[in-house]
Amino acid sequence: MSLKGQIIDISKKTVNSSVSNAINAAESLGTAALHTLIPDDFEYYMCSLELIDCSKKQIGFISFSVMPNNISESKTPIQSQVKTNNGIITLFNDSFCPISISLQGTFGRKFRLVTDIVSPINKTNFFNINSGKLLGTSLSVKTGYGLSRVLKNILDKTNELDKDGNPYILIFKNYSFNTSYVVDIISFSFTQGIENNMLWFYDVQLKAVAPASAVQSRKQNNSQLLKTVASNSIAQGLSNLIGDVVRNNKLSY
Repeated sequence: MSLKGQIIDISKKTVNSSVSNAINAAESLGTAALHTLIPDDFEYYMCSLELIDCSKKQIGFISFSVMPNNISESKTPIQSQVKTNNGIITLFNDSFCPISISLQGTFGRKFRLVTDIVSPINKTNFFNINSGKLLGTSLSVKTGYGLSRVLKNILDKTNELDKDGNPYILIFKNYSFNTSYVVDIISFSFTQGIENNMLWFYDVQLKAVAPASAVQSRKQNNSQLLKTVASNSIAQGLSNLIGDVVRNNKLSY
């Protein structure tokens, strides 16, 4: 095939890829919109951690671009049973019951375009590739290691005090099960083995101590979801498009 023919062929493939990516983004937004309207009937496959201060200003945020391998929520009702002569009496507390949450997984190795990631650690490096913007959305280039570091920084910051001596508040949102909580950190670890070189596995144990509605309204929650989904769709579409261009850009002379 001539050089001109190859260029035309690559252009057609790239345009088709752009259309496909746009359709995929629309589908993602549609699914997220359905979740905000009927959250108990339509799941959206995403979870996130958000760190705010007492004035509700966002200090750190990460949406899991790669969902954890395992998510578990375990709840033991606050109750006790007392045996009497004629039967059993159950005493219970109808206030919020603490919930044990476990997150285990990895962000992988490859580079990813991610959006609206907020690390509580200020970047002072001369070389910083995390300052791009597109359509008002901040874009960052992260490896699995970079995302693991953002997660670690958020978890570390949770047990510190702000400049006024007030504690930070950590919020976990699991849209795939329609749950969101204010959480405390019980423990967390990052591990790597020789058989999985450059692949960091995280194990985060949380304890839900209140519903997220105690600090954020349902409207704020839905707004955050749609904003995150839209920006993630932009990043995913760009990643797919770049990948398609690289695959198709093989000219022979």
